[in-house]
Amino acid sequence: MERRDFLKYLFSAGVCFSCACSKNSYTQKDDKNDKKWPTGHIAIPVCYHCNLNCAYCNHFSPIAPKYEMPVEVFERDLAQLKKISNDSVTKITLLGGEPLLHKNIEKLMFITNKYFPTVKKRLLTNGILLKEKKQNFFKSCIENDFYIECSQYRLSDNYPKDSEISDIKAKYNIKIITYDFDAKNKFIKMNLNKNYSKNDVYRFKKCILNIGCAQLDNGILYPCCVISGIKFFNNYFKNYAFKLTKDDYLDIHKVKKHSEVVDFLLKDRVFCRYCHYGKQLATWQPSKKELSEWYDLKKDP
Repeated sequence: MERRDFLKYLFSAGVCFSCACSKNSYTQKDDKNDKKWPTGHIAIPVCYHCNLNCAYCNHFSPIAPKYEMPVEVFERDLAQLKKISNDSVTKITLLGGEPLLHKNIEKLMFITNKYFPTVKKRLLTNGILLKEKKQNFFKSCIENDFYIECSQYRLSDNYPKDSEISDIKAKYNIKIITYDFDAKNKFIKMNLNKNYSKNDVYRFKKCILNIGCAQLDNGILYPCCVISGIKFFNNYFKNYAFKLTKDDYLDIHKVKKHSEVVDFLLKDRVFCRYCHYGKQLATWQPSKKELSEWYDLKKDP
């Protein structure tokens, strides 16, 4: 990827900060006719926890429990995803939290390639643990057709230097994508609040997380990482908990045909009016696990 101002790229390309998936150009009519899932991208959070502690994390990792997705759950979900996708899945991302914290990450890559051998496969990591990985890990990436994409937070003393990344790429002949932005980079705040206008339900069509950031977590498909992770917010800030409706998620093991997934991903959802994701930027800082990192207190009566 060529050098560019990250924030300019973020908003001009319609790119999600956490998973860098381009905003789709499909229309609802197109998808109905083609019977294809919008963008074809599915992200799977294989870990909830992370070895960084970033305020404003849109996966809520600082307040999420330590969790590694069981291998059998992962395979069950990939098998069902294959069954109902009608070859509409074109890209799968394993992410977190921090996916390299998963002790069986190599097995998860093997399973992904087993069910989806021809799709683009990406491992999205902050990159800190790459220096510790042995040859078998990189061999597994290559054999299972995964490339590595690093969210290049230059915020940790343990983060590999450019020269170290280059050495890894050369040594193992593996594709690693990095981004060049410094410690002053801006994080996107989601700014949740129940008191936003009810008319904002249609913000879904304008959101930079729209469709391209669909998350599959333990058999449940969510339209974005915010709705997927709101359970962590609800558990940590119980007095401010948000309720999800049946329109906010889809149990893939109850899906009979892939058009049900298309309909789900394209529909407006009530939860979107509670989230003003992308309206405000904030300079990176360590999380203090405070409500204001995710919640717009100014809108409270």
